Amino acid sequence: MDNAVITHADTEFHTRDLTDKTWTETTVLIISVPEARIFGNAYVLARPNLGVTLSSVILAEGFCRQPYEVDFTDPQMHLPCPDSFSNYSLQNGLTVSSDGPRNYHMQYKNALGAASFDLTFEGLHEPFDPHDPNQNPLLELDRETANDSRKGNEWENGHFEVKGRIRGELELRGKTYQVESNEGMDHSWGPRPEVGTRSVSWVSINFGEDFAMHMAVPMRIERGQVFYDKIRFGYVVENGEVFGLIDGTIEAERVDMLAFSNHVTATDVRGRKHEFFGSAIAGHPWYTFNPSHVCYQSLFRYERGSAVGYGEMGDIFGLDYLAERMSRHGRLK
Repeated sequence: MDNAVITHADTEFHTRDLTDKTWTETTVLIISVPEARIFGNAYVLARPNLGVTLSSVILAEGFCRQPYEVDFTDPQMHLPCPDSFSNYSLQNGLTVSSDGPRNYHMQYKNALGAASFDLTFEGLHEPFDPHDPNQNPLLELDRETANDSRKGNEWENGHFEVKGRIRGELELRGKTYQVESNEGMDHSWGPRPEVGTRSVSWVSINFGEDFAMHMAVPMRIERGQVFYDKIRFGYVVENGEVFGLIDGTIEAERVDMLAFSNHVTATDVRGRKHEFFGSAIAGHPWYTFNPSHVCYQSLFRYERGSAVGYGEMGDIFGLDYLAERMSRHGRLK
């Protein structure tokens, strides 16, 4: 993937070994209505060599510590895999179309009428590819820790990220919301056995066209406490230009594994430093995007001068990683 450039073709299924039954391609759109504290995701995980797809839609208002508090969850496994990954409809009511990695249109209608949305994503910049040394100054350092099981292999083969504007309408159990937010869209592809050893944080900070930032940061649990290591990769977008990060840190306070406040710092390739203190306005455990993992995700509010921004912070743990360190039989507890 050295010197890779993300093109229109990367929105589609990629050339692959057809005998590799673990080959996986994913895409996710983060959905939020900050003024109403509505927060969730539309996620698709396709295994074209097996002919199956998993799709998960989750939407919730405010903080939800228990599954029954979440307003809407629709996880569907073993849906037929579409022939195209840039223009398709699934049997759960989700339709996705894209004319390139910067632009997506997602529509969804739940069969029971509990939720629906019609959303467009308009990217603000050329996609960020963590495998491109011209975009990711931490690429060689990342390769030196390739055997770190916490990182997982979700981004080891192919991946791109885009920050953009999300516009449209969302209906949740009879109540309609207008969506005007800024967030990220991504696509990953490659072999992916699911062993539940991941431990990585996914941080997104968005202030519209002026500024956005993304960080992927490995985590560790020691004596029941979550700690964040140095950044794995990340970037900032300022007025449409992408600048890779060379350093970054996270600290967070949490309740029942959900982050309620954080302190994020980062330095980009220009030497510019960025610092944010965030307060969560919504959050929930997201178990339905992958049976072997959980993402404790929160929607954070940030300030940058007089501007207010929002973004997801998702702490992704393999269930085996958690069990080994926090269960009654955990050998590393």
